[in-house]
Amino acid sequence: MKNFEITCPCCEATLVIDRVSGEVLLHKAKETRGPGGSLESMVAGLETQKTEAAKRFDRQLESQKDRARILEEKFREALQRAEKSDEKFVNPMDLD
Repeated sequence: MKNFEITCPCCEATLVIDRVSGEVLLHKAKETRGPGGSLESMVAGLETQKTEAAKRFDRQLESQKDRARILEEKFREALQRAEKSDEKFVNPMDLD
């Protein structure tokens, strides 16, 4: 499967988005020509990037917490099915 490559209609940045998870894999801002702008605008841009990075980090942290809970539930369910099962364990090495 290929990832989505989208151009933002507002800032004309290129975004590459993972098809499965929906996460932004790459954000490439539109190249600007000429001077970089005023110092104040550059500082404001850095602050914006900082807050966006913090938000992304928090989302990833929450998804990891949720992932641990889901894996724990799957493990408990599999353990319960294994305890209830009457099937005898067959070692694949014994089949030869």
